[in-house]
Amino acid sequence: MSSAYFASLVTLPTIITEPGSYRTRCGEIVTIHAVSTRHYFECEGVYPNGMREEWHKTGRLYATSPCKNDIVAATKESV
Repeated sequence: MSSAYFASLVTLPTIITEPGSYRTRCGEIVTIHAVSTRHYFECEGVYPNGMREEWHKTGRLYATSPCKNDIVAATKESV
């Protein structure tokens, strides 16, 4: 994958900083188990229904556009 694909993410703040609970744009709580500081979609987590997903450290699922399942904030809940 071209590094240009990640260019739009470079200026965004880092949201996923450690394992734990996070809230998505649509209000769902997801649990992140593995965190990455690199510009890859390697922050691994799971939705309440058990579906697995990988986010960028900025919380985005896609580099080119926001979506309802982007992570927008950490919650006070712990893993």
